[in-house]
Amino acid sequence: MDEIRLTNMVFFGTHGVNPEETALGQRFGVNLCVWLDLSQASSTDSIERTVSYAGLYKLVQAEVEGTPSKLLEHLAGRIVNKVLAHDPRIERARVEVSKPSPPLKGSTTVAVAVVLERSRV
Repeated sequence: MDEIRLTNMVFFGTHGVNPEETALGQRFGVNLCVWLDLSQASSTDSIERTVSYAGLYKLVQAEVEGTPSKLLEHLAGRIVNKVLAHDPRIERARVEVSKPSPPLKGSTTVAVAVVLERSRV
């Protein structure tokens, strides 16, 4: 199985449980990996035989910058479900969502990460 990875994507969103998180917003980091058969793309050099990186990026961006979720778990689940629905060639997807600056007293370097991986049934 081949992989396409989009790493270190950073977006601004208004996700969180605390009122200041949803009012002020903050940065969120996202790493995405999708698994699919890329043998045709590698042998033909045809863009039609792969999944658009830009399309995946825009899909993740829309979710992070869109409707707020209280939980990172929920946001990660939304992203991975959208990715699997994006293209039937994607057999498996893994998303990691991190909050580099959570609202914790005395801490500016803690990151919260949620990793979800789902496959087609």
